[in-house]
Amino acid sequence: MDDTAANWGVLAAGLGLVVLIATETGLVGWMTPATSVGPVTARQVAVAGFVVAALVFSLVRHGALGRRQGGLGATGASVVATLATLIAFFGPEFRTGVEATVGIAVYLTVLAGGVTIALGWALSTGVPNNRLYTVARALSVATGIGLAGFLVGTVFAQFVVLGAAAGGLVSAAALEGGTVTGPTYITLTVGIGVGFVGFGAAVASRLDRTWADLDLRRPGLRDIGYSVGGVVVLMLALFGFSYLIQALGLEAARSSVEELAREDPSFLLVMVPLAFLTIAPSEEFIYRNLIQKYLYDDFGDLQAIVLTSAVFGVVHFGQYSTGTPTQTVLSLLLVFVLSTLLGLSYLKTENLLVPIFIHGAFNAIQFLTLYIEITGNPAI
Repeated sequence: MDDTAANWGVLAAGLGLVVLIATETGLVGWMTPATSVGPVTARQVAVAGFVVAALVFSLVRHGALGRRQGGLGATGASVVATLATLIAFFGPEFRTGVEATVGIAVYLTVLAGGVTIALGWALSTGVPNNRLYTVARALSVATGIGLAGFLVGTVFAQFVVLGAAAGGLVSAAALEGGTVTGPTYITLTVGIGVGFVGFGAAVASRLDRTWADLDLRRPGLRDIGYSVGGVVVLMLALFGFSYLIQALGLEAARSSVEELAREDPSFLLVMVPLAFLTIAPSEEFIYRNLIQKYLYDDFGDLQAIVLTSAVFGVVHFGQYSTGTPTQTVLSLLLVFVLSTLLGLSYLKTENLLVPIFIHGAFNAIQFLTLYIEITGNPAI
């Protein structure tokens, strides 16, 4: 029986099982310490959930179970597996004096669970095979652009640092595992931005985009209103977010920028103009102009914005992954909110300069605030 959702469901559930089994051999890291759900560990519950999901999907494939009943059953089993993984993820934080070490397997298992849930739901609701192929292609391309852009930008930045080091401008020790200095971070930021733009230009050419598709126009009063309003809304969201996590006795994860600034805050003053000149333009070009517009063709406008924000969060994951599970999730949630607002501003104005300004101003304010916090010097 040609049922794409069931076929892919077996593969997705199988991926979850492979990852979980690999944790037993130490091939990939799980959670330390383990979290229990009654007499069993959360990992064992997740294994059971994926086993049931794979079995149900397989029964549908062979016509032994109806699509609706099978889809609902597979969805339920996948939800159990995903919830068990999330319990393993957050569980240690509710145990006094326990610090968790989170392995990559937890994130891969959550990803497999999410995909399996989506496929089970698609099976139960009768989503056509051609629609599944369209969605899979669009999401794969969008995620690929985001991750490949980051990879290309990062690799290009390494060469920029090497060139700067050869000229005696910065130390190349960071590329050998040493401590990153302020000048090195600035050089990396510029290199990543240039690499992003170069990669984006290649993708735009591949997608047959023209200069007109870049959506760079002189801002009108409406654009200015959205720009200023976007910055205000973002800052209010940031303050509200900070107040909420403090009230709950939690804290967001420190970014790599903040860790470095504790040692050398002066470089933050250089990062302020770079927020407008490299960080915001390069990221908005990739995520808003390329990825978000690409997803418009296969999804609704709001769906495209949400999916773009998810890719944006995935790419920024490494920046906040060193904190506790709760810190990492809260920080990525803020990144997701930022990206969603940027996407909405672009949707409403169709002018890329608007999200560029909002993004740049938001980052610049954060750099200045951090500088003042560390140095205690409000005079810039």
